Amino acid sequence: MSTIIDAKYIALISPKLLVFKRKGNAYNFRCPFCGDSQKNKHKARGYLFPKKDGYIFKCHNCDLGTALYKVIDLIDPNLARAYKLESFKERGLGNEPLPFSIPDVRKEIVTKTVLDDMLVKIKDLPPDHFAVQYAKGRKIPKERYDDLYFARDMKALEVLNPAYEGRLVSDARLVIPFRNANGKLTGVSGRALGTSTLRYVTMRIEDEALVYGLDRVDTTKTIYVVEGPIDSMFLPNAIAAGGTDFTRAVRSIPTDRVVLVFDNQPRNQQVVKKIESFVSGGYGVVIWPDHWKYKDINEAVIDGLSTEAIHSIINTATHTGLALKLAIRSWKKC
Repeated sequence: MSTIIDAKYIALISPKLLVFKRKGNAYNFRCPFCGDSQKNKHKARGYLFPKKDGYIFKCHNCDLGTALYKVIDLIDPNLARAYKLESFKERGLGNEPLPFSIPDVRKEIVTKTVLDDMLVKIKDLPPDHFAVQYAKGRKIPKERYDDLYFARDMKALEVLNPAYEGRLVSDARLVIPFRNANGKLTGVSGRALGTSTLRYVTMRIEDEALVYGLDRVDTTKTIYVVEGPIDSMFLPNAIAAGGTDFTRAVRSIPTDRVVLVFDNQPRNQQVVKKIESFVSGGYGVVIWPDHWKYKDINEAVIDGLSTEAIHSIINTATHTGLALKLAIRSWKKC
């Protein structure tokens, strides 16, 4: 898409964008999607960045990343239609029927191999390397080393999304990739290998839910949904939500094939409420038995429990409906 056309339409919508200003080759203004800061009207964290032959939008507040067209459409739908038509004419598509929505301008596809060009896989490091020793200490299965990476400096990954420029920490990390069902890289998570107080740093590359394991899961079988990517490596056919927000992770998966495996936190009111919210959804949910003394699966593995034993406990502790409600009542401590 032509930078000239994009610049023309940015100029047309600029009077309607609050605190609009140019910063080098980018444009900065208050995010029209989230409204930016409600306390400080001078804060402006929405940006339009040049990308190949056009511009992309990114907000440092709500973390939304999308095409310029979406910004124009939010501000002025009529102007958005004109922008779409002019853009397609330039590409020689003016006489063809317009699609329902314009493609994202970021057509520089982040392929499955992009991390291979930037980082070193854990499996390719010397056995005595501290990143390999960390993986061994966590008892991560060796077959997963092929899809885990070592970053000497996490900041080097900022090039994958200009919106994160200056935001990533500069230290060594174990890098865990997130991919969608088609294998496209959608984000990365960096686990600190040193004494950093910030254990995990996550960077979004595409405007999609970051769910670990979607590229390898079999939707015809039972799917275990856990919180952390490393925990998912010890269960068959598992994905990780990257936290307790399981809703986005299970959005496209048949309910009757899902088993939700939250961390064992019976005294955490927020976690208990999350679990209770799934009672009426028909999902199978694991309620850890009294003899389970661990917070999560990896902790149990490190302590010596076999993955087979853990899998068996999970299947026995999975409840639905009324049985789930009663199990939660007995389990929670808050």
